[in-house]
Amino acid sequence: MASSSRADASGVTRKLILLAIAIVVAGVLYTGGWFYAASWLRERVTQELAASEQGMHSASCSNLSVRGFPFRIGVFCDALGVDDHESGLSASFGALRSAAQVYRPGHAVMELDGPAQVRVTPDRVLDVDWDLLHASVVAWTDGLDRASVAYDGLKGRFNAPSEGISVGFSAAHGEKHVRRSGEALDVAASLDALALDLGGKALPALNVAADVTIADAAGWISTEGPPPGLPRGTSAELRSLSLDLGGGNRMKLSGPVSVDEEGLVSGSLTLAVEGVTVWRDRISEQFPEAAVTVRRVAGIVRGLSGGQDRATVQVNIRRGTVILGLFPVGRIPPL
Repeated sequence: MASSSRADASGVTRKLILLAIAIVVAGVLYTGGWFYAASWLRERVTQELAASEQGMHSASCSNLSVRGFPFRIGVFCDALGVDDHESGLSASFGALRSAAQVYRPGHAVMELDGPAQVRVTPDRVLDVDWDLLHASVVAWTDGLDRASVAYDGLKGRFNAPSEGISVGFSAAHGEKHVRRSGEALDVAASLDALALDLGGKALPALNVAADVTIADAAGWISTEGPPPGLPRGTSAELRSLSLDLGGGNRMKLSGPVSVDEEGLVSGSLTLAVEGVTVWRDRISEQFPEAAVTVRRVAGIVRGLSGGQDRATVQVNIRRGTVILGLFPVGRIPPL
């Protein structure tokens, strides 16, 4: 009996030892594999950045490193830069932190620090900063499948002195989402408490949201990239474009829209307005030079709704000419 007990104990001990050895070996192999993958990723990114310096589109990543051991892997930069020599655009950003789970390398999350500056020759400059900006992407070998960006405490200014333009902006929170939907591309965006400063003229804060499906545009976020000349030659279904002043005063536009090869917009849209009088007064106060046109449009909207302060009207756009009901009210310049 004693001999049998000792044999059983010896067998258990042997199994535990073998299990421990297997765990150690697996750990060593995993650690070696992770650091090999990190080294390969760092080398590959370094090569791509160096190669980009020779082309029309280049990027830079200062103090590049790969971190995240043991369960994540991601690229880190102290500062990020992008240059498009063809268009004369250059941009600089703060630190970049990214990470992907080892078992899901195609799904990455990122954080980007401000401030950022985007410059376009000769003198167009966008300065922007934020409290927090994070993004996530899901990508395959043929490019992105979907991507999302969210930010808090956005603030900035766009200046173009040669054109006499200076526009400041801020938003408490914002999001943008894109995804492939068959051959189409779904795009949704929102801005909470968006405030604009047009050359010293402060506009009232409002919430903005848009949801649109662009036909035959899935390739825009793939390795094909967007075609030249956008937005010309595109068609889309505008599910919703809404502006909200608060207090129940909302404006929502929806329907199909297209842009022809000449840049002229056409569409058949539905406009729903709550608080016609408030919208009329707010716009007239901020843009007195357009007050006559604004009051005329508001009068047409109220007339089509039987004099109510809430209205739903049909907006037809025929190659840039905007028609409310049967009344032409303006023209959209070519895009």
